[in-house]
Amino acid sequence: MATLTAGMWRVGLTGVALAALALAVPGAARADEVYKAFPVTGHARVQVTTDDGAVLVSTGDIKQVEIRVEFTGYKLDQDLRVSTTQNGDSVTVVAKTGSGSWFNFGVHHRSLRVEIHMPKDADLNVDTGDGSVEADSITGNMDIHTGDGHITVQGAKGSIRLRSGDGHIEARGLDGRADITTGDGHVNIEGRFDSLNIKTGDGSVAARADTGSTVASPWTIHTGDGSVDLDLPGEIHANVDASTNDGRISLGIPVMVEGTFSSTKIFGKMNGGGQAITVRTGDGSIRLNKV
Repeated sequence: MATLTAGMWRVGLTGVALAALALAVPGAARADEVYKAFPVTGHARVQVTTDDGAVLVSTGDIKQVEIRVEFTGYKLDQDLRVSTTQNGDSVTVVAKTGSGSWFNFGVHHRSLRVEIHMPKDADLNVDTGDGSVEADSITGNMDIHTGDGHITVQGAKGSIRLRSGDGHIEARGLDGRADITTGDGHVNIEGRFDSLNIKTGDGSVAARADTGSTVASPWTIHTGDGSVDLDLPGEIHANVDASTNDGRISLGIPVMVEGTFSSTKIFGKMNGGGQAITVRTGDGSIRLNKV
């Protein structure tokens, strides 16, 4: 097997068996790929931009950023353009699709996926117009955006920003400051937070703040239509402000209620109070529980 060194391109079939299948089965599309690797010496920063494709990010104890763009039904440098650049420890990959004048007989399906394998201690920025994003075990800052697709994160530390125009967001093992937004979809997250902002236009929210979380700045959780389940550590200091237009509020945490309260609106203090935790839903129940 040929060795791929840093800076080498590889474009070809992903396997002989797949090529044989493409010849044997009418209408089957072959998969091609572009590969490149960049060595890094310090804290890596990786930027991924694609207009129509899924992004998969994995990490390891390595000193390079590996990029693999796998595609089916596109012709490289005609209706798919892939570019990669490096500036110090910053690596950028752009995969853009567009109309071409070529015709590929028998191709009925197109797909595009960008795979990144990078150091754990790195910053990640992903922007895809249409496609899911999955990222695993990153201990740097993270900013992920997809116009249409779900986001799945397992392990992130630092400043964490996840945005989807239309898709659910699920994240575990977060540590730091989290800003989560989706136009339409549920949100399910867990971690240790210093600040937390969650917004979904239409979908339920389930958030667990682990022991050690602090309300260093105000937290906000809002859904236009859906229930909210928020688990908080018992030792947290905060002012709790929760209300729903159509639903009920249930408290499983110690809150010293102030002023008037009802089954749809509560204001109170946990452990003497602090910065605000604001929870709003247009249509759904709110459940506040102790971790």
